[in-house]
Amino acid sequence: MIDFNINNVFSNTRNSYKYYWWWSIIDICREKKVIDVHFDEIIIKIISKVWYPVNYYKLSFGKIDQCSKLVKEIKSKYNLEDNIKEQDLYKFLIQHRDSEFIIKITNELTRYVPYRFIRPWYSAETRGLKDSIVNSEILKLQNGRAPYIIEPNSKKISINKEWLQWICSNYTLIKAYTLFKLIRYLERENPNTVNLSKKLEKPTTRSLIAPTKYWNKFIDYDPNQIDVFERRPLSSIEDFSLDHFLPWSFFTHDLLWNLHPVDKKINSSKSNFIPKRKYFHRFYSLQFKFCKFLLDVQNDNALEHYYNLFNCSNDDLQNLSKEKFILEMNKFYMPQYEIARNMGFEDNWRLN
Repeated sequence: MIDFNINNVFSNTRNSYKYYWWWSIIDICREKKVIDVHFDEIIIKIISKVWYPVNYYKLSFGKIDQCSKLVKEIKSKYNLEDNIKEQDLYKFLIQHRDSEFIIKITNELTRYVPYRFIRPWYSAETRGLKDSIVNSEILKLQNGRAPYIIEPNSKKISINKEWLQWICSNYTLIKAYTLFKLIRYLERENPNTVNLSKKLEKPTTRSLIAPTKYWNKFIDYDPNQIDVFERRPLSSIEDFSLDHFLPWSFFTHDLLWNLHPVDKKINSSKSNFIPKRKYFHRFYSLQFKFCKFLLDVQNDNALEHYYNLFNCSNDDLQNLSKEKFILEMNKFYMPQYEIARNMGFEDNWRLN
């Protein structure tokens, strides 16, 4: 009888590779419903999945983790963008799958993981063995109990038919469990990072319709307010967009206290960078005036963002002086600024 319990696979895990190896396999099973899967196809899936958490969201995978290290090497080697489209990245990797560099990475990531992943199904027979002979012993023991059989000469795995059926029938639950375990692993490495669950995959399409409406009303109300970067009236910006003052990929939300209007070209130029420190006070000042406007027009939906940020009531916010508002904003932003820098977000962006 097949034991479909995968819980033991993720016990005492010190690297991310098991999570991404399994996640990639179940995705391939669901998409293609195939039995035979080549190593390089799984590795390309892994790279595509690790790309955004490592390069875009700047998550730490731990000092000894190989997946994140090799993904950074690929980015550097080919000079790829942090936010390259997933389909473009996948297509690029497929085109380069026979290159010496990608073959080297495939060989490195498949030296142990295919064997170590299925070891729990042969735990009794491999307990206490020297690490150097575990792989060869697992090859001898393979009997269909585990999710797949390894075929090292052809560099592929063959999925057990019963496992394939189980994966396809229970894909949503299996993926949810795998991501839950992955998040628990990443929490240990990123204790100060918010919204980890949103940072495992490529960002979804976001809508800034409501925040844009609020800022448009503010500009109509006070057209001479000065923008943060160019120091010109907001009403003079013909084609504006809302910039996330600290990058969206850091906070992964569109709350009003991190938004402000800028020219679209400037927003594109700033991209995923942290602005220079000189801009922070200007941003706080504009935010104070915007918040006071929301209080004047009694927009409770928008004000909720500030109530939660300052942990205060409407009356508290009404009575907050400009100096106190700026002080509270700075008390919040400076630790976030340091965390973002330590995670690897580039800072000191300024308008040329």
